[in-house]
Amino acid sequence: MSKGMISKQQIRREIEAQRRVLDAQWLKAASARVVANLQSLEVFQSSETIALYMAITGEVNLDSLFPKCRELGKCTCIPVFNAKTKLYEMAEITPETECFTGHYGIQEPLSPALFPMGNVDLVVVPGVAFDREGSRLGRGGGYYDRLLEGFSGASVAVAFDFQVLPKIPLEQHDKPVDILVTETETEIVNVLQ
Repeated sequence: MSKGMISKQQIRREIEAQRRVLDAQWLKAASARVVANLQSLEVFQSSETIALYMAITGEVNLDSLFPKCRELGKCTCIPVFNAKTKLYEMAEITPETECFTGHYGIQEPLSPALFPMGNVDLVVVPGVAFDREGSRLGRGGGYYDRLLEGFSGASVAVAFDFQVLPKIPLEQHDKPVDILVTETETEIVNVLQ
């Protein structure tokens, strides 16, 4: 880390403090704008299988996207934690899927129908902070970095404007995203293969 660059832990503390005090109405409206921007992407429109996530407090809420994807004939899946491997795997989610509060307080399917990551076209990625080069700072477990390892589809980070910083400190294992979407902008940060 270069001299003067803020640490990952400090960034997490500062952004999490901001997320904890978000007004519920603002969060709902800003999430709706992020979702609209995400849906306008060509990569979203052309993807048949999309990995979404179940939001926790202060994250972009994607709940409205699940029925929209079904309406468009898209398959949706979400990460589920495998306690044996300590990794996240993908599981298909449908309107009939029953969920429980799992690892890190995140909603997960009670009886997951595992879905091969190789069949996923697009992964929508949450995070604590991002920069305009595609760098992502998560919660510190490296779960999405491992999930994206070897992934050949597109990855789109969704965030609020205040989560986009000039520079995120990187480590060798950190995996960048391809596209960054906020409530006010969409930016291709890595050239899609």
